Amino acid sequence: MTNNNLFLLGVLGKPHALNGFLYLNQDIYFRSFDLTGINVFINGKNFKIQKFKTHLKNRYLIKFEGFDSISDIETFRNQNIYITSEQINTFISNGLPWPGFFIGKKLNNKYLVKNYFYADNLVYLTLDSDHEAVIPFNDIFFEYKNNELNLINFDLV
Repeated sequence: MTNNNLFLLGVLGKPHALNGFLYLNQDIYFRSFDLTGINVFINGKNFKIQKFKTHLKNRYLIKFEGFDSISDIETFRNQNIYITSEQINTFISNGLPWPGFFIGKKLNNKYLVKNYFYADNLVYLTLDSDHEAVIPFNDIFFEYKNNELNLINFDLV
């Protein structure tokens, strides 16, 4: 798997209890998804999330298949966890995929996605390499069809 195909899902925290669970500080976009059963990458190695659950005040726990104790998982602490672009259709909310899949890519063959932040459903775009705009990330402004994200409303551009 090449790094060009990996996208940061979050960072693993300290082990929790004795059953092989770790805290996961994931991108806020993913907090509405059940991550059970997805494949992720840590240091280039593939792991499958066996269990995913919420735990107190916006905290989340994950358990990897085949890792059942604290000693099994303590080396994962503070490691980045990644997903692949092949999982794009797994993470669709309100008709739109996670904006992180499009960083460094062009929309409408014109608008480069420089970065994004996901506060109040906003995505940050760099337009024409000179101008910047904050555009709501919703189906009024964007469309996801045939595995492509396009800007469809130019009122804020």
